[in-house]
Amino acid sequence: MTFGIPMRWRKLIGLVVLLVFMFLYAMFVMTFAVYKLPENGILEFAYFLAAGILWAIPAGFLIKWMQIPDPGTPPQQI
Repeated sequence: MTFGIPMRWRKLIGLVVLLVFMFLYAMFVMTFAVYKLPENGILEFAYFLAAGILWAIPAGFLIKWMQIPDPGTPPQQI
């Protein structure tokens, strides 16, 4: 599922996509909190805790895609 893109380019593309995603996600989370959440400290804490964890799910998939080895590349030994 690498679409024929070499790993070096996938990492560059993934970096740019991740930076843009993180910026837009943070703006959305903060805007939603300001306009939609009631003034309740516990609720705000729970919201920001959940929002701070949820971004890692799509980022994890993106990072996993970035790390797929190129076809024909021998596996690296650790």
